Amino acid sequence: MNLYKAHFVHPHTQIPLIVYFNESNGHVTFEKDNEVLQILLELTEGMASNKKFLKNMSLTSNICQTQYPVNTFQEVYEFLETLGIKKADISFQQLYLH
Repeated sequence: MNLYKAHFVHPHTQIPLIVYFNESNGHVTFEKDNEVLQILLELTEGMASNKKFLKNMSLTSNICQTQYPVNTFQEVYEFLETLGIKKADISFQQLYLH
């Protein structure tokens, strides 16, 4: 399995997310970056009381249930650009699973 992972902040909701690209089956999935969220909520005064941020965070709880079909990294970057993420702003790392 060729699996790649990258971190980014969604440009509209400001929620830190993880994007996974499974090159073997041609899908992209997303999930909330709970580790980064926890740090933000603990270290950033005001984040924990920002109602818009908290609402956006609650709306992304099930985002990983959807897989989006893509065949190549070029299609991944094109898909992310439709969300407002520029290719230069995201860096994928390959995950080694055993």
